[in-house]
Amino acid sequence: MRRLAVRRLLLCLLAAALLAVPSQDAAASPPIAGALDAPGERSHSVTLGWPEFTYTWEPLVRERVAAGVRVGVQIWPLALSVGANLRFKITERGPVSLSLLVAPGVGVAGYGGSKAIYLQNYQFGRSRVFRASVGPQLNVGLLASIEVSEKLKIMASFENPVSMWVWTRPTAWWVEWPIVLTGGAEYRISYNWSLFGRLGAGPTIAFAGNSQLLGIHWHILAGAQIRY
Repeated sequence: MRRLAVRRLLLCLLAAALLAVPSQDAAASPPIAGALDAPGERSHSVTLGWPEFTYTWEPLVRERVAAGVRVGVQIWPLALSVGANLRFKITERGPVSLSLLVAPGVGVAGYGGSKAIYLQNYQFGRSRVFRASVGPQLNVGLLASIEVSEKLKIMASFENPVSMWVWTRPTAWWVEWPIVLTGGAEYRISYNWSLFGRLGAGPTIAFAGNSQLLGIHWHILAGAQIRY
């Protein structure tokens, strides 16, 4: 009886240990994708590209939500942004994963901080002289991931990275609203490492009072994620 009880106890402990270990089949997923990492995992993601370099730390992943902190440095016009990166799982059916992105933040810029190129009035958000500016930002979008194979995923998104900028000297304000469609891919190197890249573009609306401008936003990036 004692031997049987000891065996049962050992089997229960072994089963608990196996359940506590993350599934080795779970695929990594960067913070720009529709799929989430496995619950309980954390990750660091770094991207290089134009017009921005970013770093995202995602310390909290649950079954239906992933929360992180994002820092971005825009190359030109020079700007810094800091904020949250929240992904909420909408659905996951077969190879398709869809999430809602909510990324609030704040930006500080030296030359207007524009994320777009405008055909008229070049100084609107892209000043040729130093003009300190600051303002809130909010990106709301839909992120999708499609699993093509065990190691490869296709990514697509529809995003709205709205920014409001307030110039300090002279005091003025303006709002910029890019409407961006993106496509890309994610490649899993190992359980801990993945590489990803994407290209995005779309029209941009900017306005300040009665003035409106129509421009174009585009970006290209490549990055890596390590999860643990």
